[in-house]
Amino acid sequence: MNTANFLKMAHGDLPGLRQLAFDFFNDTRRQMTGWLALIEAGNFKQLRDDLHRCKGGASLFGLERIVAMIGSVESPEALESRGFDIVNFENELTAAESAVVAMTE
Repeated sequence: MNTANFLKMAHGDLPGLRQLAFDFFNDTRRQMTGWLALIEAGNFKQLRDDLHRCKGGASLFGLERIVAMIGSVESPEALESRGFDIVNFENELTAAESAVVAMTE
């Protein structure tokens, strides 16, 4: 997590930014519930769209590892040939949540 980027976005309102970050985390987790079905159905276009939106949110909060993870599979060829490691993504999301909690306590 890019701490400097996160703190800059807070403009002194860490509790408010923490709430926004957790809105992002919760929305992402809701979206994740359908990702395995998208992969199994071969609906990579929808998965790419979901991941692209997630990458945008992660970028806003300075979640660089999540941005890099999604960026590595953004092309249709990469996503379809390598797939997407949902478990690893969830681990990164959990680590990001923990980092936000630690930073805003």
